[in-house]
Amino acid sequence: MNADAAQAWFVAGTIPLILAGGLHVLYALVDTVRPRYFAPVERSVKPAMEGTTIRLRRAAPRGDQAKPSMWTIWLGVHIGFGLGIFAFGLLCLMIAAHDFGLVQSIAAIRPLTIAFCAAYLALSLRFFYYVQAIITGTATACFTIAAVLSA
Repeated sequence: MNADAAQAWFVAGTIPLILAGGLHVLYALVDTVRPRYFAPVERSVKPAMEGTTIRLRRAAPRGDQAKPSMWTIWLGVHIGFGLGIFAFGLLCLMIAAHDFGLVQSIAAIRPLTIAFCAAYLALSLRFFYYVQAIITGTATACFTIAAVLSA
């Protein structure tokens, strides 16, 4: 019974990550065509972002892409951020759905899921909005309950 409950809580922890990560990617992709979600509120900031680069440069310049604008970097970071969270959640879901015994037998999986979500919770509390804190807090709680039940 505890194994089934642990699996259910573990799977529940993946759902906020998959949904939020996927939505983050979708919003950032929309912004590549029609800036709306991650665009600055102050309209003068986006043109400034488009007109500047960062000091870190590519090793081998390639035409116009040699110096990406701060705006394209901004969108790329958001897409990558969302993909990472989505992929982590999806990978955990696939492992749990295929063989939850792996989650129980590989000692590092449970602490890793808790640490991953707790790190994002800390980032959310420090740098983001309350919605991100609720999402990551929920995932952290679910993974923690799953770990306690499967111990």
